[in-house]
Amino acid sequence: MVNANVRKTAKASRKIERHIPALERVMTYQEKVHLMVIEVLREESGRELAAAARFNGQEFDWDKHNSQFRKDYVNTPLKELVNYARKLYGLNNLDEIRDRRASHKAARSKRMDGLNGLSSNSDDLINDDFEQDEDDEDVEIDD
Repeated sequence: MVNANVRKTAKASRKIERHIPALERVMTYQEKVHLMVIEVLREESGRELAAAARFNGQEFDWDKHNSQFRKDYVNTPLKELVNYARKLYGLNNLDEIRDRRASHKAARSKRMDGLNGLSSNSDDLINDDFEQDEDDEDVEIDD
């Protein structure tokens, strides 16, 4: 009897993966626009709140802000989100919101390139120092 229960449990725990065609797994255009507006509002509000926190000598937790913002507004209708964008940030239509999203992405890419550039520049400096040491014939190594 124990073996029969083990087999039933094993069969129940195996999930049969159902194939879902690719186009059925992607978001609709309307959902993508909705998320874009949420992301612009999240970034804009985060920048504003972070600046206020800095001004008041407080810490601002971007991770907490990001996750809570998404939870708070994920079900907010698009029209309401666009109204927030207009009232709070002067973004009057979806084209202006798209432009702001593009500027956010460009700023992020620039920051990331700067961070990557710093690490690769330090590697270059180390390599330059190493190459210079190789070329120095005056260097003596004590055995």
